[in-house]
Amino acid sequence: MNKKIKRTLAGVTALCTSLSIAACGKSGSSSSSSMPEKVLKEDQQQIVQRLSDSIEKPRELENKTIKWFSHWDINPTESADKDIGVDLALFKTKYGGKIDWVQTTWENYFDDLAKLVMAKSSPDFIGADDMNVFPKCAMKSMIDPIDDYIDFSDPLWADMKTASDKFMFGGKHYVAVVRVDPSYIWVYNKKIIEDIGMDDPAELYEKGEWNWDTMSEMCIDFTNAEEDKYALDGWYYENALLESTGLPLIDMVDGKIVSHINDPLLAKAETMMYDLQKNEVVYPKDQHDWKVRGDVLGTGLASGLTLFYPIGFWGIENAPSSTAPYGNIADGEVMFVPVPCDKDGDTEYIPSRVHAFCIVKNASNPMGVAAWLDCTRYAETDEAAHQITLDQLQEDYGWTDEMIEMRDHIYDLAEQHPVFEFAQGVSQDISNLTDNIIKGTMNPAGTHTWTELVEENSKALDYYIEKEQNNIS
Repeated sequence: MNKKIKRTLAGVTALCTSLSIAACGKSGSSSSSSMPEKVLKEDQQQIVQRLSDSIEKPRELENKTIKWFSHWDINPTESADKDIGVDLALFKTKYGGKIDWVQTTWENYFDDLAKLVMAKSSPDFIGADDMNVFPKCAMKSMIDPIDDYIDFSDPLWADMKTASDKFMFGGKHYVAVVRVDPSYIWVYNKKIIEDIGMDDPAELYEKGEWNWDTMSEMCIDFTNAEEDKYALDGWYYENALLESTGLPLIDMVDGKIVSHINDPLLAKAETMMYDLQKNEVVYPKDQHDWKVRGDVLGTGLASGLTLFYPIGFWGIENAPSSTAPYGNIADGEVMFVPVPCDKDGDTEYIPSRVHAFCIVKNASNPMGVAAWLDCTRYAETDEAAHQITLDQLQEDYGWTDEMIEMRDHIYDLAEQHPVFEFAQGVSQDISNLTDNIIKGTMNPAGTHTWTELVEENSKALDYYIEKEQNNIS
């Protein structure tokens, strides 16, 4: 397994994004200049200065301030209780850069952005981490291409070209992918696995035996409704298993919105999921007000009532007080593996998302955004910068060497074989419909076969896709 340090800031970013959804503010423009300045640790200062000195051809900026539009502030605040990131520190050090926050809410995000663009008061850049801005913001002329500012033949950006190519429309790139992130991992409690005499999934994975079949067998053997024991809980297992085929339900191919609903690979995955649900391996959220066990993510792993908890890295990259439902990380109880794949598949695909940014239509300072984007890549590709996060995971959160090694390996796989689901980025109608389709074979309140789901929904899905394709500005 690859032990080199790679792409390890994702957990902090994903966690920040996850938590910020619940921290919505009022619409309007707000400068972050009044926020208290965070002081870098000495090792971070050295890293930032070294990176700054290494940039031989910096961008020439007339304006050093860029405007960030979001429901959360990209600048660290006093309440965030965290250090300034290497990317932002480098932007400040090399360019004297500053990021002003143009504030919105999660609910009004796209309406507010459209109003600002139409009023010719565009902010400069937005985030694409939530996979909900592309392709609709490109199709509706709310973001601009990045090709005039990002050169994918440059070694700084070359590794991101393959991923960025998935975010093309009209022959242009619209999303600057800084890093490919795994969307989901398969979390379990090693102590519980050992106590009940099951094979450790990480050991199965090392032997090439972690797949849909072995996972399904473990789920069925574990489940016992009379003892309130259900193998799977959470909100993500259906999407994770479907994308492990190598195909999303909604894809972007040559700038076109494409449905894979009739692909036999998806049918095979959904049939496997249907068989799992027939064995009632899923915690019956329908009997508990559609909430996960205990209404807290991870609940059940440490107590032995849940076998697997598919979730993003953000679920376990946190303080011990937050990860206790999964088990005691410092004692080596918590472990994870990649989402299981079809044993007969052609490769190991990783359901993925991106840490990325877009330049807003008619931005007043796109060159400033380009300088910021370069800084994010310098911070992302520097091993010493990544070590800061690894040190936090191990020293503050109790992560074991085994966890760090598996994390690195999964990130490597995500860069090599990512699978991006674009449903949320097309429209709310398509997102709602595909969510019901994907989860229909494992819905504890009423399970449907994949054949039934395709017959009932394919025409509606085609209609919504054609509608969006025809509404291109």
